[in-house]
Amino acid sequence: MAESTWRFTNELGQPYFIGLFHGDKDGHLVVHCNSKVMLIDFNVNDSKTYSFFIEEELCEISVNRSEEGFSYSCQINLEVDTPKNRFRKSHVEAEYKSYRQAGWIAGGLFLFLILLTLFLKSINFHRI
Repeated sequence: MAESTWRFTNELGQPYFIGLFHGDKDGHLVVHCNSKVMLIDFNVNDSKTYSFFIEEELCEISVNRSEEGFSYSCQINLEVDTPKNRFRKSHVEAEYKSYRQAGWIAGGLFLFLILLTLFLKSINFHRI
């Protein structure tokens, strides 16, 4: 029997332990999170992907069949349209906008200082 485990930690530091059992002969598959069964599927003999939520994160478990046997992966889907991913995207865009605004302000201040320096030098040259 194949077994895989993963650890996911939320933003507050709470750990989630995800486990997968996949029968060699019958292909029965069980996925659990913190000892709670999340899904069961029977006769899994080909590649397949399963999705479930851990809090607000969409977790995807992939079962991939190859000539050597099966391989397993577990990832958080950051692309699909969920409230959490919309929140992330809006904050990334807002952060980019604030960096861009800060760049314009810094550039304007730098240009102002250069012009002020040139102006003050021109006044000093006329006094001499």
